[in-house]
Amino acid sequence: MTELLKKYLVIEWWIPVLLFIISIFLFLNTDFGFYILIFSGFLLFISTIWQLFKGKKLIALLQFSILIIPMLFFGFMIYLFAGMMDKPDGELAVNRIEPLIKEKTDLIIPKDFKVLKNLIEHTEGAFDSDYSIGLKLEYKESDEKNIIEQILKSAELESDKGSWKKRNNGFDFEHKYNEINRAEPFYFKVDTLNNKMELNLSHL
Repeated sequence: MTELLKKYLVIEWWIPVLLFIISIFLFLNTDFGFYILIFSGFLLFISTIWQLFKGKKLIALLQFSILIIPMLFFGFMIYLFAGMMDKPDGELAVNRIEPLIKEKTDLIIPKDFKVLKNLIEHTEGAFDSDYSIGLKLEYKESDEKNIIEQILKSAELESDKGSWKKRNNGFDFEHKYNEINRAEPFYFKVDTLNNKMELNLSHL
C-alpha cells in the first residue's frame, strides 16, 4: 500500500500537481478546502524533492513553480487585506480640506489654519471602498469673528445641506438626511472656546 501511494502521489509527477490545482478550487469554494490545500501542497513539495533527487530538474522546477506561485499570491492578498483593515489609508490633501468643508457646510474657513488631525481610513468591517475622514483644525483667534458671522448668517437661511446649532462651546452643523448627504453622512463642529474645527465624514 505504501509503495502504491509512493508511486502515484510522489513518483508520478503530474498526479500531485493535479491534486494541488484541484485543492485550490476546493479552498476557494468549500469550508474544508484549507486542509486539503495544505495536505496536497505537502505532497507536491515531497514530489518536488523526489524529482530533484532523481535528477529531473525541469520537472522539479515546474512543480515548485506551481506550488509557490499560488502561495505567494494568497500571502500577498492576506498582507493587503490586513493592511487595509488595520492601517490608515492616508491623509486628505491639504488643498482639499477647504473645498470639502465649503461643499458640506457652505462655511469658508480661513486659509491660514493648522492641521491637528488628518486621517483617512478604511471603514471597519467593510470590503469595498467605504472609508471615513477625520479632520481637526486650529484657526487663529483673529479669524473667529469672520467665522461666527458666516455661521450666524447661514443659520438664518434654509439649506438642504443642514443647519447650525448653538452649543456651549461653539456651534455644531447638523446635516440633513437627504439625497445629498445619504452617501456621505458627516458631523462638523466649531469650538469657539479653543479655536478649533472638527469634521468626521463617512463615505458609504
